[in-house]
Formats: sequence, C-alpha cells, structure tokens
Amino acid sequence: MFGFFVVVHVLICIALVLIVLLQAGRGGGLSGAFGAGGTAQTLFGGRGAATFLTKTTQWLAAAFMLMSILLAVLSSRSQTAEGGEGLLQQRARQRAGQAQLPPSTSAFDPATADTGAAGAVPAPGSESGTPVTPAPVETP
Repeated sequence: MFGFFVVVHVLICIALVLIVLLQAGRGGGLSGAFGAGGTAQTLFGGRGAATFLTKTTQWLAAAFMLMSILLAVLSSRSQTAEGGEGLLQQRARQRAGQAQLPPSTSAFDPATADTGAAGAVPAPGSESGTPVTPAPVETP
C-alpha cells in the first residue's frame, strides 16, 4: 500500500515539473530559451493555454502536498507499528548493548613522561619507576 502511494507521488512530481516547464514566464520560460518564442502559447490556443496550464499546476501542486502529508502519516504509523524506534534509536540501543573496554589501570602522568634520558625504558616488573638505559651496541 505504501509503495503504491510512493509511485503515485513520484508520477505527480514528474507531471508537476513538466507542466511548470511548459509555462511561459515573464522571461519567456523554457520555450523562449530554445527559440520557440510565441508558438508555445498557440499550442492550446491563445489565452486558453495559460489558463489550462495554470489550473493543471494548481491541481498538481495540491495533489503533491496532500500526497506528501499522506506519506508522512503512513510512514510514522509504520514506524510505531514496528516498535516505535527510528534508525538512530536502534543504533544507540545496539551500541549500548556492546561490551565496552574496562577503564585503564595505568597511571600515566604527562608531566613526567619526558623527564628521563632519551630512550630510557622502565625495567619490566620494577615498581620503583627508575629508568633502565639500554646497553650500548658495539660496532665493528
């Protein structure tokens, strides 16, 4: 049912665009851009073309607005029937259900991070925090 209304809405949109492009505006409209000039008005006969195109535009615009409201109502009703959640709410619920990493137990202090010798590495298992410098490498 929803798909049918979407197809009808798209057809109304296409018809509305075509009817608006057929109308001659103050600057000549689309017909003036391609050199048709005054022949576009004579397609439906003198003043009758403007009246016909104007009335058709009004009816299609009203149909467009009504179909937009109808589709919005049908869309909101289908969401409430399926659980009442939008995509953002579903994603937030999925992220909340995911396992999170435990907080870090290391006490990193940026103020003391660069006070030791260059390349100093703390000894594994040492609790005192004294840096151990690596042994120099002999070159032949």
